[in-house]
Amino acid sequence: MSRIIPGVCLLLSVVALSSGTAWARDCIGLVPAGTSSFWTELEAGARRTAKDLQVELYTRGPAQEGSVEVQLQLIDRAVAHGCKALIVAPAGDAIDVRIAALRAEGIPTVYVDRAVAGEGAYALVATDNFLAGQLAGQQLAERLGRGGRVGVLRLRPGLQSTEERERGFLLAVQALGLQVVFDTYLGDDRQRIVEALKQQLPRLDGLFSPNGSSTRATLAALRQLGKAGTLDFVGFDGGELLFDAVRDGQIHALLLQQPQAMGDHAVRLVHRALSGERAISRLQLLLEPRVLTAKELADTTVPQQPW
Repeated sequence: MSRIIPGVCLLLSVVALSSGTAWARDCIGLVPAGTSSFWTELEAGARRTAKDLQVELYTRGPAQEGSVEVQLQLIDRAVAHGCKALIVAPAGDAIDVRIAALRAEGIPTVYVDRAVAGEGAYALVATDNFLAGQLAGQQLAERLGRGGRVGVLRLRPGLQSTEERERGFLLAVQALGLQVVFDTYLGDDRQRIVEALKQQLPRLDGLFSPNGSSTRATLAALRQLGKAGTLDFVGFDGGELLFDAVRDGQIHALLLQQPQAMGDHAVRLVHRALSGERAISRLQLLLEPRVLTAKELADTTVPQQPW
């Protein structure tokens, strides 16, 4: 399911190019934020739609998330390749300066997964991250009841997508009567999480991690400490490792995104811009997250695409 921000009408129709040849104007560059399974799934959705529209998809991603400098180099590489439109998961605000300059040159960009300050992009396609955080908070509140003690393992400052999830989570748990007794940035470094949880676990009833890499790192840390399954843990994203942890009771709920749909919509929107369609302000399409629990895993068949 998807939810369209009020006041913004996204008619996701496309005008297919008549030629299948990868001319310069037919090339769309995709610069994700990393190489995890989430970005692989997003690329798969984008590549399928690019094929339908008879355009080339040129993809280059950084080995590790968070490097603005590497992303800028990859954007320039896509432009040098001949791409006349871009899909980017921006690592920081500096990306928008480059994107705005490219837009002035007639090269439009759609942001995916997260936004940054500025108006350089033609559109944004992302998860409704605030809603996802609220749903995560509701899951812990239902399990723990009022007075439950929870911890938030934040990813990193300045990342709009996870900050919105963290904000939604905190507002939800506070409104539902839970106590936030631990709230700090630990990233997705398993050993840092191990050291922090050694001190914090005795006073925690539940944990929340805001993305796939931090959820996998937290699960590994809990297993290393011999504490997996001893407290309620809500995390993000999918994949067989995390699905197995849900089945085993080591993770109690996952918030699943729609990366393939994200890639699909991003290609369609940037193709519209490439075809000459203009927008007065940035278009936004927010995709609804799905809550996955052990009961749902037992009752339903998870699609082959693990999201």
